[in-house]
Amino acid sequence: MTPETLDIGRYRANLRLSVVPMLAVPVLIGAAISLAGIELDLTLIVAGAIGWAVALAIRAPIALVALRLEHGDRERAQRAITAASGPVEELVRFVLLLIVGRELETALSVGLGWGAIEVVYALANGAAILALMGRTDPEAEQARALMPVPDALRADAPLWGIVERIWASLLHIGFTLLIAASPAFVIVTIVAHSATNLLVLRWGARSGLGRLQIAGLLWAAVVLGTAGLAWVALA
Repeated sequence: MTPETLDIGRYRANLRLSVVPMLAVPVLIGAAISLAGIELDLTLIVAGAIGWAVALAIRAPIALVALRLEHGDRERAQRAITAASGPVEELVRFVLLLIVGRELETALSVGLGWGAIEVVYALANGAAILALMGRTDPEAEQARALMPVPDALRADAPLWGIVERIWASLLHIGFTLLIAASPAFVIVTIVAHSATNLLVLRWGARSGLGRLQIAGLLWAAVVLGTAGLAWVALA
């Protein structure tokens, strides 16, 4: 897709429309948790956000190494980076929970913070995509061709991004609850996390944004339900 075939104006308008709903996602999830009678801790929410940032910082040099090992093949490097997302994020989550504790309130606060900071990152990424859409240089054309989900350049992509933030946040809460229920579950969350991202990378290009987000919601429900059962049985 080239700038001439992209509806940049509609993308920009939809990105603006998505800002408030996206920012509302962690707020509403937090409100739902509070209404259930569970007290969230702002310090631990911030700790979860910091944990995500640490994991992102660790992934940066991994991306550079992957590009070198794959001899500049961006597609293969992207798969390697995506596969590494599970071990990096889940091990950081594991260590963080060992430090701050594994109580229910702690796990929910950390998971909520982990998902909340991703909302900010997603909005920043949307702004970066918008800037990319208007460029005509060869580097921009190559970057557009290598988008993990080509439909991410569609004008309605920012609106579907709201749905993505819902299920992604619920996944982070589910993964955090699983590790809190039993640290041994970190192996499960590593595999599930990487598999989720790899399937989005591979299947997202074929299925379209709508089907991808519906599948994400269903998968998040399964993970969150499993985490709840594990918590009741083991914690």
